[in-house]
Amino acid sequence: MRHNAFMILTLWCAVNTIASANNDDPLRTISVSGTVESKIAPDLIVWRISLADTDLDMRKAKAKNDAKIESVLALREKLGVDSQDIETGSVSIRREYERDQRGDRGAFKHFIVNRSVTIRQRDLKRFDEFLDALVASAEMDVHFNFESSRIHDVRAETRLNALKEAKKKAEAMAVAVGAKLGEVITITEDQSSMAMGITNSNAMLSAPPIDLATDRFVPGAMTVQITVYATFELE
Repeated sequence: MRHNAFMILTLWCAVNTIASANNDDPLRTISVSGTVESKIAPDLIVWRISLADTDLDMRKAKAKNDAKIESVLALREKLGVDSQDIETGSVSIRREYERDQRGDRGAFKHFIVNRSVTIRQRDLKRFDEFLDALVASAEMDVHFNFESSRIHDVRAETRLNALKEAKKKAEAMAVAVGAKLGEVITITEDQSSMAMGITNSNAMLSAPPIDLATDRFVPGAMTVQITVYATFELE
């Protein structure tokens, strides 16, 4: 995807060169990229809990799921979670059927009722306490990820530093060919990595390590990586 961004910049340069050439004053340009990584400590854990129940009777499946939801919500007071930091998702009810080897639908199996709960934990030191309480409250699927209340500020700062790095690179390259860096023509932030999931996003979150010797949770750092492409005029 980064190649696409570079191709766009190159196209801009080509268009500017042609336009200037029509005025008998060809425009010389240089296109560079700057990449900067910043580390940030997470200050929030977001738990995403999925609760599913099945039964031939839809009402019974719903009743079992409701009981699980109530059990999880009851943890709010025990864990000291603010009401604004816990929320339930909408209820999903669907029929499930037997499937043959070709995937064709067969006889009715049961109803499945699914609902989610999201909990925001603001004290990372209580990770084990939250995890133990959740898994003991009901049968569930549990996922979590880190977030930071400062992520937008860190991204903004990292973005500017990446642009400065790109300009520094362009200046050094210009000197190497006996030229001087002129006005900036285009600036583009690499947006491709932001839509490719956790490991390739601009805010890459690595899985938290576990201290196996003490069985204690050790939160890792978040990495914010931003790449900026810039095209400058050469004088």
